[in-house]
Amino acid sequence: MEQNEGAAASAPAPAVDTAPAAPPPGSIEALVERWWEDHFPGSAVAQITAVWNVAFAAKEELKRRLRQGV
Repeated sequence: MEQNEGAAASAPAPAVDTAPAAPPPGSIEALVERWWEDHFPGSAVAQITAVWNVAFAAKEELKRRLRQGV
């Protein structure tokens, strides 16, 4: 029995999902996300990683500003 207890104690902890939660349907964030998915994946922007990263950061900044009412 002691061997099983030690094995259980050394088992890795379950993975924690650190991805941001999906915005609630109907929210402005959900609208921005849907617009992004409709226009950017598969586009010319998606073909160049640096360009994608700039556009993605701009999308996240837009969502932040909309949340703050700016």
